[in-house]
Amino acid sequence: MINAVSMPEEIREAVSPFLDMNYEKLVLDAEKMKSIYGGDIPIVPPDQYFPVYVQAETGCSWNKCTFCRLYRDRTYGVRSLEDFSKHLHSIKEFFGKGLAARRSVFMGDANAVNIDQKVLLQMLDMIQSEFNLPIFSFVDAISTQKKKSEIHFQEMREHGLKRVYIGLESGDPSILRIFNKLMNVSEAINLVNKIKGSGINVGIILMAGAGGKKLYRNHIDNTASVISQMDLGKGDIIYISPMYEYEDTEYYNVAQDLGILSSDEKLKQIDELKAKIREEFQDFNGKPLECPIAPYDLMEAVY
Repeated sequence: MINAVSMPEEIREAVSPFLDMNYEKLVLDAEKMKSIYGGDIPIVPPDQYFPVYVQAETGCSWNKCTFCRLYRDRTYGVRSLEDFSKHLHSIKEFFGKGLAARRSVFMGDANAVNIDQKVLLQMLDMIQSEFNLPIFSFVDAISTQKKKSEIHFQEMREHGLKRVYIGLESGDPSILRIFNKLMNVSEAINLVNKIKGSGINVGIILMAGAGGKKLYRNHIDNTASVISQMDLGKGDIIYISPMYEYEDTEYYNVAQDLGILSSDEKLKQIDELKAKIREEFQDFNGKPLECPIAPYDLMEAVY
């Protein structure tokens, strides 16, 4: 039992809201948080586990990837500026003094940078005004390449956007078709280099186990080749997560035919991907890859 009386006054004041917490209050707190976001927050990147999460849009504008079920329970939509302002104020009220512990803002849900540019810049300004923290977000490589130019990303950087995360998953065209990610690898390369040219950093997310046993080697070799053509450097990061083949996704039946990798095989492929990516980048660019390649578990990517 914590003895609040024996604490120094400044510490007692800081922790007092937590001292009388019990299970019932935590449940009520969770329900209030869900009401702010319209449900659970789907996902954040590993280095953004503890941001201020703001919801400029709900769901995913594509939402057709065969392996993904993160946004199936929500309808896609963009908040109006009036609603977004109310949303930000409700977040500030909910977290209160707890905001002092947050070091960034993550703008969700799936691809908020695709919002109409004029509206997006106003939203970024509103976030800066309310929280004065660096802003991070997801971007998709399917539609963003066609909607946003390097100048658009330069404007986003000037309005506080620091890094965007792209779910590439694989650099193998056949795997991308199986995933129903309607892009070609040159589009993904162009998008990343466009973003980098604007001064914004990127996070690339890959999946170990994509394509199963049948496409094991293709996944490693083609992914490394694609990454080698991206202008990655300090401030960027590559994440590799073991893939989860969920029975309620379209990909599951295909995965049976491809041959699902065991957990140990996926961990082995993570190591092979890391080594091949560094080798290919060095060979293609004549210099070592300076950004880290970090394993993480998609199941742990919760807010």
